[in-house]
Amino acid sequence: MNERLAILVWAADPDSPQLCATPFHFAAAAAAMDAEVEMYFTARSVRLLLPGVAETLHPGGHEAPPLSHFLLEAVRYGTRLYACPSAMQAHGVKPENLRAEVCGQAGAAAFIGRTLDPAWRTLTF
Repeated sequence: MNERLAILVWAADPDSPQLCATPFHFAAAAAAMDAEVEMYFTARSVRLLLPGVAETLHPGGHEAPPLSHFLLEAVRYGTRLYACPSAMQAHGVKPENLRAEVCGQAGAAAFIGRTLDPAWRTLTF
């Protein structure tokens, strides 16, 4: 059976870049291990899905790669990114303004569905 992992990203805030790379590291690692991985962005973390934001954040300081490096690595391994519609509305993020890598919108009900499904495991950042 294929392993499945759903990751809720809510505390990774663009204003705290040092917290932003870890969810992508875990997603990339799981996807590299052939797990099916979905990331659900809610609260202020939804802003990470706007073009240009991840390119300007350097979680390890300005000498380290930008957050976009970690985001693109996770996507390259097959991670699917979803933006919470309620968080998008609360933070003025329009669907047409999301990064091209975002698969669509999915909120609390979708993530809760994953947590209740015994085939899925979950992490929260």
